[in-house]
Amino acid sequence: MNERIILPFLTACALLCSLGAFAQDDVSGNKERLKEIKAQRSAYITTKLGLSPSEAQEFWPIYNAFDDARDELRSGRRALQRPGEDKTVSLTEAQAKDMLARHHASRQEELDLERSYSERFVKSIGAVRTVALQKAENDFRREVLRNFKDRMGEPKGDGQGPPPRR
Repeated sequence: MNERIILPFLTACALLCSLGAFAQDDVSGNKERLKEIKAQRSAYITTKLGLSPSEAQEFWPIYNAFDDARDELRSGRRALQRPGEDKTVSLTEAQAKDMLARHHASRQEELDLERSYSERFVKSIGAVRTVALQKAENDFRREVLRNFKDRMGEPKGDGQGPPPRR
């Protein structure tokens, strides 16, 4: 293998292996942990797409703008949910319909955003790599979740944690 392929691959592997260490940070470390995970995602995606330095220079500003806009939409959608809702209090039909309509409108905005940026990605990296980008994002998310679940499933030393996975 040539050096151009090995280095990004090893970097991505090392970053993925270190994900578990971030799960132990305290709550104040959430922003720092999120930054680290985003950096790991960048390395992972760059490796999976096989971006050259010039391609990466064109691609990442587009992707980062997309990611920021998507995060903002998702944050707004979470805000639509009734935080701290008392489970004993029922929604009226009108309130429930309104919540559903707002939720669907937010999901449609996210879909429209994905369509818009998909066109930009195709112009930047081509259609094949745009499809590969979607797969890489999903694969990375699954890997992060798997690492988190594995971390949460470790016995805590007090005999109270769930048994280890096999």
